[in-house]
Amino acid sequence: MATREVPIRTKLLFGVGDAAISIKNTATNLFLLFFYADVLGAPPHWIGIAIFVGKLWDAVIDPLMGYISDNTRSSWGRRRPYLLVSAIPMAICFYLLFSPPVLSPGGTVVYLAVMGIVLFTFFSIFSTPYLAWGAELARDYHERTEVVQIRSLMGVIGGAIGAVVPVEIVKQFPNPRMGYAFVAMILASLIAVGGMTTAIGVTDPPSRQRVSTGFHHFVGGLRQTFTNRQFGIVFGTFCLMTMSAAMGQAVQLLVIKYRLGLYESFPMIAAVFALSFAGSFPLWQGLSRRLGKHRALLCGLLLGCIAPFGWIIVQPGNLPMMLAFMVVGGMLTGSITLAASAAADIVEMDELHTGEKRAGAYFGIWTLGLKSASAFGTLLGGFLLTAVGYAADQTQSEQTMWWLVLIVGPLQALVHAIGFLVFRNIKLEATDIKRIQAELDARRAALVETPS
Repeated sequence: MATREVPIRTKLLFGVGDAAISIKNTATNLFLLFFYADVLGAPPHWIGIAIFVGKLWDAVIDPLMGYISDNTRSSWGRRRPYLLVSAIPMAICFYLLFSPPVLSPGGTVVYLAVMGIVLFTFFSIFSTPYLAWGAELARDYHERTEVVQIRSLMGVIGGAIGAVVPVEIVKQFPNPRMGYAFVAMILASLIAVGGMTTAIGVTDPPSRQRVSTGFHHFVGGLRQTFTNRQFGIVFGTFCLMTMSAAMGQAVQLLVIKYRLGLYESFPMIAAVFALSFAGSFPLWQGLSRRLGKHRALLCGLLLGCIAPFGWIIVQPGNLPMMLAFMVVGGMLTGSITLAASAAADIVEMDELHTGEKRAGAYFGIWTLGLKSASAFGTLLGGFLLTAVGYAADQTQSEQTMWWLVLIVGPLQALVHAIGFLVFRNIKLEATDIKRIQAELDARRAALVETPS
């Protein structure tokens, strides 16, 4: 069976959109709680609630956004119009989130919640059609992994910018608040440019699919999505892992600053992690071709049961040891690209069963779960900071620091172990995808030949 090959230029231009997403995600995940708690001095548990509200709203509207883009008919395609209208507003809201007016602690929290809702609304309009579009770019089993990895490579670049730039620039300002506002302006510009590059540079074929209207069809589609057992296993596992990771990211910078004493070296730490993550792509692609996505991903999850204990092993002030730990962590994190590729395979299996192209519905559900899990993780992170006695911008007690180390270390290892045990039930390899695509091609050919 012949498969369409996606030009490298298209893969690269499409991937730039993920750089915009990663700048936004990395900056908010790493610095939002830190900025509002450690710089602005707002209560951590209320910050956690405010971030939770925005992320949960983002998660709730994702399935609806997926449904809308699935059923869009335009000469610009199904996905592209939404990127065009949301990229610039998303960037503006990102800037406003990190440059709040001077308010009381309560007013600051309210501002965070409201601005978060607006930002995440535009983010959902952009990201859900974008992810669904990515699942439709390639049909070949291994080329899908290449599309995901090029997109992820661009995401690594965006993530590195979102992680490195804030600390490097803020430390040049005597007032951290002003520094973060300046950083937000730079990152917002990059988000706008990255989003518009994909929206303008990648062609989305005009949609000819019949539009299915009505809330009944929408709800039925969501219910049908969850009847796909393979998708349910992937979905549940990565929701759990995302919640745990969000808790870790919420406190990770505090561990680096207050326990390890390496805050000034954070740009180097983040860059080493990003380079290791990107450098691992050929390794995971090779393992995927040799062992299959399922077994290769299991290898990554198994190693992930061990690596997080590096947060305990690394000693305060030991930058070389921390960098070595980041090399290992970045390489293991690269295995996550296999999961995104596997999700695209599952979408095609769903088309065989339902007769509908529903990538938007699937990735709406996917982002609903992952963003809800991330919201709960950040919420828990904020409450845990209060519970373990965190005090803003001052030396933390030894007991407080060990609680935070448990969150970024052993807890992450435990969740990877759960993921490994659950993910063993997923088995969808290259031969299965070729069979599914052959049946889909035969069905489409029959529809073309049938007189109207």
